[in-house]
Amino acid sequence: MFKSFRYTLLAAVVAQPFAAQAFSPDDHLAWLKANQEAQPQFVDGDAITFDKADLVKPFIPAEQQSEVLFEGMDMKIKDAGDLSPSDNYKAATEKFKGTATIAADGAIENYTAGRPFDPEQFQPGSKDDGWKAVWNWTFRWQQAGLKISEVHWVWVRKGGDHSKHDVMSADGGKYQKYYTGGGSFERVLAGPYHRVIMSHRSDLPDTDYKLDGGKGFAKDTNFREYTGFTSPFDIAGTAFLILRYDDPRKADDSWAYIPSLRRVRRISVEVKSDSLLGTDHTLEDFYGFNGRPLEHDWEYVGTARILAVARSRTVDTIYYGPNGWAPLDDWALRKTDVLRMYPKRSNHPYSTKFLYIDRESGECYYANAFDKAGELWKVWQIQKSWTEDPQYAEQKAYKADVTPPGTRMESFQSINVIDLQNGRGTLVPTRGTSFPLVELKDVKRTHDVNYLTEGK
Repeated sequence: MFKSFRYTLLAAVVAQPFAAQAFSPDDHLAWLKANQEAQPQFVDGDAITFDKADLVKPFIPAEQQSEVLFEGMDMKIKDAGDLSPSDNYKAATEKFKGTATIAADGAIENYTAGRPFDPEQFQPGSKDDGWKAVWNWTFRWQQAGLKISEVHWVWVRKGGDHSKHDVMSADGGKYQKYYTGGGSFERVLAGPYHRVIMSHRSDLPDTDYKLDGGKGFAKDTNFREYTGFTSPFDIAGTAFLILRYDDPRKADDSWAYIPSLRRVRRISVEVKSDSLLGTDHTLEDFYGFNGRPLEHDWEYVGTARILAVARSRTVDTIYYGPNGWAPLDDWALRKTDVLRMYPKRSNHPYSTKFLYIDRESGECYYANAFDKAGELWKVWQIQKSWTEDPQYAEQKAYKADVTPPGTRMESFQSINVIDLQNGRGTLVPTRGTSFPLVELKDVKRTHDVNYLTEGK
């Protein structure tokens, strides 16, 4: 009786224009509890239209529903199949099973490669398992790292129209097919991205699971990550470089190149949780969470079956809907682990954040963040494509590098963040994605701090 009443109440809330201030972390947990045992009333191949939206509400977080369920919606249900990682990641997981441990401060110790901890053993409400879950997230299978030749950062305001925006006529109108639906575009940023994983590489057992054996440029390094901007003209040349150390207790080294200042500057941990060049994203929000685990506390909330774009049928995300920020695609029902973040810094903009992480692939589909007053602020929807699907090879049209067969990654296709308090979103579609095997000499050229002044 309680579950039915609670679900009806939450469904009534999201049926109206969403009032972020009326929705708290407790409301999110209540939605999760009320729908924990929900059984799908749809099957593979069903097309969910708005008159059938009630069928999918138990499988889409309540605060996300108003953004993906609307008159004119077209949600195809399609089983994603086997999304397990590569054989070498599975082999490393088995080889090093039970060796990783969690220190008193939450740091991971005695970890080599593969998935550090068995999520089947996690208990809801456990802080210790929260640490284990975030280290599983940190060391999910990523091969050598994601490379993207073109990332768009599209500022979208609710309502209006974007057909006259410059991006719709750029390069002979090649982007028109991606940005359908409504919403007014305020600004579009563009540039490349490349993360290079240097340690705990399951694909490098012969070099101690490290790039170049962990020597020289790769020594003591988990990853280096480059984010650049080539347009519009007022930010062209701006770039960020993050160096994440292998020591979980050691703070990142992070730099930014600002062309107007003509110099490279170190950036602090606070900057990584600030708005990125006026977007609704932060550097820490990449992938769902891209920060250092020890800068937060963690709790394992439990499991949830969630509908998500886990294996896109399209080469690139196609947006539609009244605000132009819903993905038009196949939606799969996936088992996820729900992880909750509590920032330790008093000046962090979020009071808490939830992440929904695929149990099999380790990738994130949804995130929800609450402000310092405990009111719902931002929601993220993250779309994935599958590296082994034939359409993934078509990324070469946007100058993607070669992704080796057998990579078996849920590749980052797009991430949409919606600020529910100000009615604006930022779409971040990626084109020309790949998981290339890299040469250290090339990484030295592209991921050294001195390269930031050269652009990309």
